[in-house]
Amino acid sequence: MLRAMYDFQAPYEGTLSFDENDLFVTLKRTNKDHEWVHVIKLNGENGYAPANYLTVATCSKIEEIKHIDDILKRIACKRSPGRDQASVIENLKESRRKLEKELEHLAAKQMYELTSLVRHNTRCTFQQAQGAILETLKYLQENVLHIPDGIERILNTDTDQISMEIRRGGLDSHHLDRVVGLIMEFASDQETDVPEETWNEMLDLTTHADRALLIAALERHDCALLLQLVHRLQAETSWRKRRPILAILFHALQLLPTFVNVAINSVLPSELARDIQAIGTAKNINEDRIYWSIRVLTVTLCCQEPLSFAQQNELGENLIALLVDVLETESVSIATSDEKDQECLTITSAAMHLILALHRQFSLVSSENNPVLLCLANRSMCDSLIEKILLLYNREDDPIKQYVGHQNDDNQTDSVSSLMRGLFSGAETAKLFYTADLEVLLDVILRRLTDYGPGDKRRSDALQLYHAILRVRSPVYKKSDFAKCLKVIREESDKLGSPSTAMQQDHHKVMQIYHEFPDFLEMS
Repeated sequence: MLRAMYDFQAPYEGTLSFDENDLFVTLKRTNKDHEWVHVIKLNGENGYAPANYLTVATCSKIEEIKHIDDILKRIACKRSPGRDQASVIENLKESRRKLEKELEHLAAKQMYELTSLVRHNTRCTFQQAQGAILETLKYLQENVLHIPDGIERILNTDTDQISMEIRRGGLDSHHLDRVVGLIMEFASDQETDVPEETWNEMLDLTTHADRALLIAALERHDCALLLQLVHRLQAETSWRKRRPILAILFHALQLLPTFVNVAINSVLPSELARDIQAIGTAKNINEDRIYWSIRVLTVTLCCQEPLSFAQQNELGENLIALLVDVLETESVSIATSDEKDQECLTITSAAMHLILALHRQFSLVSSENNPVLLCLANRSMCDSLIEKILLLYNREDDPIKQYVGHQNDDNQTDSVSSLMRGLFSGAETAKLFYTADLEVLLDVILRRLTDYGPGDKRRSDALQLYHAILRVRSPVYKKSDFAKCLKVIREESDKLGSPSTAMQQDHHKVMQIYHEFPDFLEMS
């Protein structure tokens, strides 16, 4: 559409008079003189207007179609037909058809882009995303668009602040109440099994429903539902039912630290440890079963509460030896595996995570006689374990952090660095690193000492690890480079002034290294 920038008085027949800001629809008609445009006003009058008096109107395609419809209605209401009326009507209808086609193309493009966005940001298939978009648009059309600023209000809503009253009125809440009710009802009848479809429904809700509703359901009656899941897992022998229960526990335990504390004080750790050992020593290993038992036990151990004495015995060296055997049977090199998708780990990666969690958990009890280290000290080689821990350390990837969540203390040593230091706490475990492995590790440590500044926990951990390595292996690899780093750390408190606690600790560690290995001081 076009808009008049100025008033204009028609000078002769065939031209059109108009006022400033009048709107026009352009008509298709042969006109060799480009200084004039054949247009029609909203009142149905048509004629030529000077092109330099007109500009493009800021008007949407929907508004333009409405203007064309209004013009056609006015033309139809006129008693005497105007000049070239049939041609004008046909031109207007053609313009309308063109606009409708452009809108259809735009709608298809927007629908495709919306579907792609939903698919990209969720785990839906393209068809599922398309169905979700259609349902959403129907809801908006019926319930939101007629409310002033309705869409804007929804977009500005803080979803974390939605009240439980509103949440409990939704579909998820009714569905969850029904399924939880069925599970707890079957729980009261020890002779009746919970149907497999009920477990699968609960798994779908645990992985997809509103987190706040799930937490409320699991917290209810002193975590009765969580304890019932543990009880059912212990009693269930069918793998088809046991699998969804394990998957439910895996996701549920990560919702709140309280749930992990409840789980670790239940029979769950012992039940899972027995299950892993029973499956792992069987003639035909059910890899899917051992995988899920390992993953749930890993999450269960990721809390600040230590294991009981009985649990420490059940989760001791026998279990760890089996996990190391699982690792060492890996046929594909770690360098070719992809661990970015945490929902789709290999069984060997899951076993590595559990070893890290066990070392972390036993370290809470005592810094000495850690069963993980005792088990590894009895082995002559652990190539896969060393490969994996070197890769994790190089990537600065702590897989346990995803389970610990907000319990994690930024000042706490990560599980990979902790196990690495443990391995170099004695000669029996330090020997598991071949010379090439050790040099790779020293390169990573040197990079951390160089790249990270004063007060950085990663630098402090690397410095402590290097000290531990010096005590058991006395490496000469890049010793002069390490001497320069130690000198920089020693002098930084004098240069920067007002040293922080972390800087003082690093300085103290450097002085300790100088005391034990005086040749570093001489080199610097």
